[in-house]
Amino acid sequence: MAPVLSAMVRERHLTFGCYGHTLNHRQAISPDGNWAVYDTRNDDSHIARTDAIEMVHLDSGEIKRLYQTANQSEFGPGVGAASFHPNKPLVAFIHGLENCTSEKPYSAARRFGAMVDIKEHGKFIHAEARSVLNADGVGVRPFGALSGGTHAHSWSKDGWLSFTYNDAWLERKSPANGPFRNQRSVGFMVPNMPVCVDDRGVDVSDPESFSGAYCAFLAASLCVEARNGSDDIEAAVEECWVGTNRHALAFLGAIRDDSGDLVNEIFVCDLPGENQWNEIAKRVGSATAVDASKLLEPVIGCIQRRLTHTTHRAFPGVQGPRCWLVSSADGKFLFAPMRDDRGIVQLCRINVLQGLIEQITNLEQSLEGQISLDPSGTLCSFICDQRICLVDLRSGCVHWLTDRSAASLVGAIHFAGENRFVFNRYMGTDRERWLQVFICEIG
Repeated sequence: MAPVLSAMVRERHLTFGCYGHTLNHRQAISPDGNWAVYDTRNDDSHIARTDAIEMVHLDSGEIKRLYQTANQSEFGPGVGAASFHPNKPLVAFIHGLENCTSEKPYSAARRFGAMVDIKEHGKFIHAEARSVLNADGVGVRPFGALSGGTHAHSWSKDGWLSFTYNDAWLERKSPANGPFRNQRSVGFMVPNMPVCVDDRGVDVSDPESFSGAYCAFLAASLCVEARNGSDDIEAAVEECWVGTNRHALAFLGAIRDDSGDLVNEIFVCDLPGENQWNEIAKRVGSATAVDASKLLEPVIGCIQRRLTHTTHRAFPGVQGPRCWLVSSADGKFLFAPMRDDRGIVQLCRINVLQGLIEQITNLEQSLEGQISLDPSGTLCSFICDQRICLVDLRSGCVHWLTDRSAASLVGAIHFAGENRFVFNRYMGTDRERWLQVFICEIG
């Protein structure tokens, strides 16, 4: 094991408020490296009751409140998971439907992607349009609109947004063993293609239907019941953009092995190119009658392939803490947690062309939380054994930036420029325990 570098690390407490300060698992640092954005959750599962998005300056500690919900209650609307646009003053985040009540609370399908301009904060923009099917499972959906909830948004280098998705009708109506199932999928939004639902036969007085600034589409090809030993998938989750020079998503697809057990393998989906959208829109039509059997179909032009085949391993698939895939900037490699033959969660690198898996670390304790990659693609950070771990991806050398502490570190360790890392830690006692933002600097 490499030595602890704590003597070289200066750690600073950035937030002190008696409420949560939850950093998103990715894109929490502004493009100029000066700010960290967060929501005011004190627990990862509490988006429904969370009312604000804020950002803190990494040098001065100044805090700016970017957005606050109206009529907030324990049932919603709620906000969370904020991420910075790569080159515009925009922050995207999850927003619960504005009509949330005890009878209709916040849920996986009752939310959407919101955006706020950090220079004109206080007012949000709907990222995607939404048009929900009626109780019978039929309705009209404009081209580029969805009928459910997007969440866990991530920006591509040129400003597309990826997301995971749950459909509203399937959440309410799909029977456990019926022909349709409430399955999670992944999708993407295309900027500069606004969608208007007002003139498409949609009841705009319904607060669950609204126009959006981007076109939104699903990407993964799902089936209700995957065949054993096939490449069929029953759910798609934890996506990331593949590199910065193409529009492709990598995600975890739940397949069935030869025995029928679910395994999370990695899939890659190439998305339609810029020059295909006019033709796709002509083929689909401006407003499409949709029934329940079509709700999770991907948009025309998506090409999906299975990347990993790990069912022969002692611990098959991507395993460990919930962790979104991470891509190198050149799109040649993906990074994910997988268990070694001892059952310990290690950092692994996957070749995007061939699917070859290389174990990078040889940790004695399992990797915890989300992994992060620095912009140069040479370093990776994460929590392990309640210490901040930094891995040199060229050599596999592991450095410990902090000493072992109480079980207070959570989430991702974000790169914030050279030799600066931003992270979350709980401070206080059990009764007054608040998630705060910290920064550590090497040297």
